[in-house]
Amino acid sequence: MKTAIVYCSVHHGNTKKLLDAIASENQVDLIDVTQNTDVDLNVYDRIGFAFGIYYSKFHKTLIKLAEEKMPQNKKPFFVYTCGAEKKDITRPLRMR
Repeated sequence: MKTAIVYCSVHHGNTKKLLDAIASENQVDLIDVTQNTDVDLNVYDRIGFAFGIYYSKFHKTLIKLAEEKMPQNKKPFFVYTCGAEKKDITRPLRMR
């Protein structure tokens, strides 16, 4: 199975540190949306989104990419870092 994790790690770099650890033990393509928004997610069997929470929200670049590029027939998984407790944080990216 081909796996991609689309991520945004801009403030403290904690999300990137976590993803580097995941990628060191697993075959996964890491796609930084702050550097690359021209991606074809259709070639992946599993697609994850990873991000830090910014003021109780996702980074806008990540949301835009998900809205434009996420294949309709695939359900994403999420990895996020957050210093605050908030329920239902993944709601904006869930597939209908």
